[in-house]
Amino acid sequence: MTSPLFGIITAMGRPEYDLLLLAARSLVKLEDVARGSRRGIEWFVVLDWMEETGDDQASLVQEVARSTGISVTVLTNTGPPGPGPARNVGLARVSAPWLITLDSDDTIRPEGMCTLLRSIEETPGAAWAAGRCPHTDREGHRIWDGPTDHFAPGPIEVTASFWEAKLLLGGLPFLCTATLASTRAVRSVGGWPEDRRRRAEDTCLWAVLTSRFRGVWVPEDVYLYRRHEKSVTNQPGFRQIDERLADIEAMIAAGTTRLLAD
Repeated sequence: MTSPLFGIITAMGRPEYDLLLLAARSLVKLEDVARGSRRGIEWFVVLDWMEETGDDQASLVQEVARSTGISVTVLTNTGPPGPGPARNVGLARVSAPWLITLDSDDTIRPEGMCTLLRSIEETPGAAWAAGRCPHTDREGHRIWDGPTDHFAPGPIEVTASFWEAKLLLGGLPFLCTATLASTRAVRSVGGWPEDRRRRAEDTCLWAVLTSRFRGVWVPEDVYLYRRHEKSVTNQPGFRQIDERLADIEAMIAAGTTRLLAD
């Protein structure tokens, strides 16, 4: 059987099934595109130390998926809590060559993801691509266009990539979920860090990944980040949490996110 074209990982730490439904709906057209190439998609939702609600969380996730016609595999993170370790649980199961990270309260733009794939395929040596990420409110209304493009359209070399931009800008040059990456490349750098990191687990992965693999910048909307009252980035004091930049520097030097663990 031909393997799926896209593997999607969703780490779910809150029981917000209305937003998960919107995330699932955004996968329907992507699956149509992948089926057109006689492939398909695979979606892994990883339950990450969710609060006890008395509900069968796995069954609720399955019901959301069924309502859209999308198949889902529900997994449970029994290791260290956090989106990074939870995503690694899904990463271990992905068979598709191309990896998408979809948070449970966000949506993707399928056309944009397909553009990312074409851009990688047309760029020798590229293992990832990134694009723009507008922010929306809980109802899906656009409230911010996202950061100004830092990169020119086209190839991004390892010598002037994500980490260099982060140090220059202070913030990130692109949202780490507004990306498409080679599953093999992500595994080769260790996936997401496994330590109990309260912030910057995505930054760790993308700092290391982009320091080892060439990429592509695509000036097109590819992902929609939903800002609402429970968003991690909306929590008081989030911006003041130590990103442990020295740790990330060490990971980049070693070429792996698995260098450090608490």
